[in-house]
Amino acid sequence: MSGTPSTSSVFLPAWTTRRTDANMYPNGSTKPDELVLHDYNLEEIPIRYHVEQPDEQYDPQNIKKMDLTHNSFVVLRGLQTFSNVSFLDVSFNSLSALPEEIGTLRSLTTLIARNNLLEHLPKGMQLLENMEHLYLSGNRLEYFPPVVLTLRKLKTLHLGGNYIDSCPSNISVLTSLTVLYFGGNRLREIPASIGTLENLENLGLCDNILETIPSTLGDLHWLETLSLHNNKLRTLPTDILNLRRLQQLSLRNNPLVHSFVHNMDLCPPSLKELTGRIVRQNMTPEMVEFIPTDIIEYLNSACQCVNPECKGVYFDARVEHVKFVDFCGKYRVPLMQFLCSARCSAGIPSVPYDTSSESEEEIEPIMRRVLLG
Repeated sequence: MSGTPSTSSVFLPAWTTRRTDANMYPNGSTKPDELVLHDYNLEEIPIRYHVEQPDEQYDPQNIKKMDLTHNSFVVLRGLQTFSNVSFLDVSFNSLSALPEEIGTLRSLTTLIARNNLLEHLPKGMQLLENMEHLYLSGNRLEYFPPVVLTLRKLKTLHLGGNYIDSCPSNISVLTSLTVLYFGGNRLREIPASIGTLENLENLGLCDNILETIPSTLGDLHWLETLSLHNNKLRTLPTDILNLRRLQQLSLRNNPLVHSFVHNMDLCPPSLKELTGRIVRQNMTPEMVEFIPTDIIEYLNSACQCVNPECKGVYFDARVEHVKFVDFCGKYRVPLMQFLCSARCSAGIPSVPYDTSSESEEEIEPIMRRVLLG
């Protein structure tokens, strides 16, 4: 191939040269560690960028950042040439898959592949031990990619605008996550294990078909933004009042009612339930040694009624009680509580917000973001 720099030490696929003439696609960056080939309608990375060019002070081994956005890539070939890249953006192409060789980019910390046609991720990505930021919104993923769970340093994960219908319970292994975005999928429920992601600051669950959210969201003490709009939520768990750092709570376009609702539904308790309640409330330490282990386990599974005036407990039969409470001292939010019987009336939630130190003027802009945001 005349006029082409030597490639004796670099593997190059047998590509055509119809779109890779020497000066046809100039690097959009003047920095020696960046390669920007944006909006060139490319179907492949030009061959000239796979080899060192001393006259231009270009060496693919020095490239740290690659921008290949807004092209016509269907497949990506030759990525292993850029073994030291730490930032790769291949958004707005026609990629149906990422190549297995992406696993050779051991320095990669940020991968952006938004608005492609991705249906799955390659197993080779499990080798990307330094990956911290992964953006995969606007693709065709129908399930949560299992390989993502191997990226233990991940801080940012965007999976919005796909077709994902479930979130795996072992997402709890991604303990470094600070941003998790699931907006615009088909989620019907969120696993309780999400409450173990203790570093989470931003959680996006909007534009799904969620009818409930787990009470464990109240354990996300660093959470600042919670997007729940455009779902089918009718109530929120009382535990959400534990989110003392929350600045933005978006609830619009949910069937959350706007006037007081007192809804009680109770399935008649079984004889086991009634007996268990009586024994649990009257049990003394001396009785334990005479009760079989399996029954002790059952008795210890009792839940305390939320009414502070009631000493009752329940096991399986409970009353669902929707109560409106002041959230941040400004808006009334419907919260789901569970009572031991229909005769029991719920008290005030045990985690009120104290706003006495803030003036009305300081609070109003924050509250405007709470329900309307």
